[in-house]
Parts: sequence; structure tokens; C-alpha cells
Amino acid sequence: MAVRKVAVTLPEELYALVERARTLEHRSRSEIIQEALRTHFGEPTYRPNDDERSALVAALDAAQEDPASLREWSEVRASLPGRR
Repeated sequence: MAVRKVAVTLPEELYALVERARTLEHRSRSEIIQEALRTHFGEPTYRPNDDERSALVAALDAAQEDPASLREWSEVRASLPGRR
């Protein structure tokens, strides 16, 4: 996929929302803004539910303490109750 860089000027309140989402979801600014644009233009996006988000955060925290424990997100997601 070809990629282009763009500069975007955001009002302070939108920048704060992006930063908050980025911190909570352990994602980059680019990922947050790309998802917002996809949502705006109607492209389906994946949104983790609360259990999935908690599992992701726990996996990331564990990986910081023990890098050998790092697992693929698809593996973490498949291990959640109700997913197989």
C-alpha cells in the first residue's frame, strides 16, 4: 500500500481527543486519525469491545515486563470468552 505524509492542523480540543485515544488504545496518532477518516467516509473499521481492549492492554503490559510473553493480537483475541 502506498503511503503519503500530510500535515494536519487540529484545534486544541481535537488534538487532546487524539492524544487521549492514542494513550488508552496504545496506538499511534496516524492510526487514530486514519480510523476517524475511514469512519467518516464509511469504510468499516474494527473497534475492540471492553474485554478485547482489556486483554490487549494486559498483553502489552505483560510484554513490557517479559518480552517473551508477547503474542499476536489475533491469538489474544481468540483466547477471549465467546471467541473461537
